[in-house]
Amino acid sequence: MLIEAGVQRLLVDPTDLHNANGMNAQVALDSGAYRAFKNGTTIDVDRYLEVARSRPFEFVVAPDVLGDMDATIANWNRVKNCGLPLVPVWQWGADEAILQRFLDEAPLVGIGACVPWMHVDQSRQRSKEDIDVDKHRRAFNFEKLKAICEQYGDRLHVFGLCWETAIEELADCLYSADSSHWLCGARKGTVIFQNTRTGRLSNAPARVLPFARKWDRRQRCVENAKAIAQFLGEPLAVAPALAKA
Repeated sequence: MLIEAGVQRLLVDPTDLHNANGMNAQVALDSGAYRAFKNGTTIDVDRYLEVARSRPFEFVVAPDVLGDMDATIANWNRVKNCGLPLVPVWQWGADEAILQRFLDEAPLVGIGACVPWMHVDQSRQRSKEDIDVDKHRRAFNFEKLKAICEQYGDRLHVFGLCWETAIEELADCLYSADSSHWLCGARKGTVIFQNTRTGRLSNAPARVLPFARKWDRRQRCVENAKAIAQFLGEPLAVAPALAKA
């Protein structure tokens, strides 16, 4: 799907790296911390460094531990001088002094753990009150994230931009970001598009959009990736793809 969409900048973890073979793509290597978290495992740091040295990468995410800033720092201290283009990961909610330290020690720093507050579950079984609480939390956190990005953005990569507003408003102040949000075409049957009236990046069910009613899952995903790329003025998309400002 990404080849069809014209994606040429990818962020993949070691498990998915083989999927980038044969693609005309710039590839950055993710640590696989989210996959390890879901599987209840930990990253084998030595093995990860072997993969990181197996080919040139745009950058290599330092081996982080989801939900554990102390373990993430310990891993960073272990690998930061190994000669790779490593990107340490500051996890949302951690002491901002750690972010400052990472910025002192690396040219590019990742901001992770934003998905839990950036994604708002608006399914019908949830109450309006609960949804409103989540929206308020998202708005509060996003203003803080935006301020950080406006100050240091050309040195930041944000992981998991899964909200059209975030993609829009951070587009001009980040070094890069990644997202699997284009897959909402399969997960939710929705389509991402630029509203011709407002110019905003929008998301709506395919069934209410005349141009998308007949699209199948695959086409929705492909067109979503294209729409994000075109909105950002790129011939490329965020996929886990890098949306470079």
